[in-house]
Amino acid sequence: MAYNIHPAFTVDDETLLETDLTACHLLVLVGSGTFSYVVFEPVSKKFLALKSYHFQPQKLALADLEMIEEVFDIDKLLFTAFKSVLLAFDTGAGVLVPQMYYMSSIKKEYLHLSQPEKMQEAILADQLPGLPMVNVYSVDKDLLGFLRKEFSSDQVIHIHSALLQSYPLDFDFRHTAGIAFVEVQRSTFTITIYKEGKLLIQQENEYQNGLDVVYLLVNTLRQLQLNEQQVKVKLGGAVANDTAVYQEMYKFIPHLEWVQRLPGFNYITKMQEIPGYYFHNLYALALCV
Repeated sequence: MAYNIHPAFTVDDETLLETDLTACHLLVLVGSGTFSYVVFEPVSKKFLALKSYHFQPQKLALADLEMIEEVFDIDKLLFTAFKSVLLAFDTGAGVLVPQMYYMSSIKKEYLHLSQPEKMQEAILADQLPGLPMVNVYSVDKDLLGFLRKEFSSDQVIHIHSALLQSYPLDFDFRHTAGIAFVEVQRSTFTITIYKEGKLLIQQENEYQNGLDVVYLLVNTLRQLQLNEQQVKVKLGGAVANDTAVYQEMYKFIPHLEWVQRLPGFNYITKMQEIPGYYFHNLYALALCV
């Protein structure tokens, strides 16, 4: 079956044509119903291009794979000989295992203590620089195999691992009352909470409306003995200030802000016209190469 695939976002400028792409990294993010990438030039720490394809969310990974195959048929930039390709997945939550207790041989058992086993899953693990944790997660085996083959790359990471590297760069990371980062996607959101620079929790939940996000955030903060009236909350992802998620959070969270654009990087002009929080997770992949 053929699909009519068009990118929801296409951002680049003349600097892309003037750049030796064999010295650049391609950072790819695969989500449920999404396929996005940025071209990153590491010497100047500059993002040169961004493209994001959106299609109808599917329960079956096969449907996502068929869509992504169509993307490869039309997007010739993907076949450039980049310096490296990093494949990131946002297709399900993982579990954080303390480094001192982690054994690679039983990573499947770690994951399935909290996550149901899936058909055709490949179980992977990310070491987390600066954190005594290992992120164990699963991805669809067929989708992973297709992308590894097309890109000739074995560099794979879970997007939560990239976010955990990005959050300490936030200017308010050590906010005295605590800080909560809420990354919202189409049907899921991820809460990551810190107090005095220490990671307290990272968890992913599904939601149907804005109040679901508020309820789970407030409940989690209270369980951690943090006050939602004092904690600083940074919101990022596929949201805007006219969405139900933002509107409900604005009502109940006094210290609500958009997550800031990652500092220390250069963004082409057209990227700066898109709110920095929208592709915060995609940009965070630059910290992992």
